[in-house]
Amino acid sequence: MGIRLERPSRLCRTVFIALMLSGGLGACAKSPVITPHMPKTMPGVVRFTVLAPGAKQVFLVGSFNSWTKGATPMKIVNGSALWTVDVPLKEGEYTFMYLIDGVRWLTPPLAEDFVTDGFGQTNGVVVVR
Repeated sequence: MGIRLERPSRLCRTVFIALMLSGGLGACAKSPVITPHMPKTMPGVVRFTVLAPGAKQVFLVGSFNSWTKGATPMKIVNGSALWTVDVPLKEGEYTFMYLIDGVRWLTPPLAEDFVTDGFGQTNGVVVVR
């Protein structure tokens, strides 16, 4: 009356299980979401991060490096749009901005505080304690 189903062979079961496991493990192996954060004080350094999609170069510029344009280059994180750099800073308060591709000044989207610089820009402030 009905169709009789045959039991799958051992090879078919093994292949099926292997495919299920590899798919599941692949989902677990995805990269974590990378997001920028406020300047983060770590032992001996402050870590700065910024999202700059499509940027070829990003520099951290601020009172700690005399606002020198090429003094503190940032590195891209794993081919993402996130750029980062660790800067050794002593206790104090510092103003900073990001310079994208040598021409675009970017006010830090995340900072402890913000101040105007007298030139029509807003600088981020990081306080190292």
